[in-house]
Amino acid sequence: MSNSTDPMAQAIARLDRALSQVENRLHRLQACARESGDSDADRARLAEELDKARASEAAMAEAADDASRALGEAIRELRAAANAAEATVEADNG
Repeated sequence: MSNSTDPMAQAIARLDRALSQVENRLHRLQACARESGDSDADRARLAEELDKARASEAAMAEAADDASRALGEAIRELRAAANAAEATVEADNG
């Protein structure tokens, strides 16, 4: 009997083809899983960087508020000094 007409040989050939297809699909799925794992790691890294950026933003906002308060106080002091100087000049001229 020839292998091309032998039902057992044909069944084995079909089984080999099916197993090859399953193996190929498994390899593709494993590759997708690795890529997904890489994406998860990227996502976690990006989330950590975002947290750091938000903390930095908060620190900068606090520093800006502190600077604004300091500038406001300096302006008040300069105005007071200018008013005092002006009062002194008026008193001397008066």
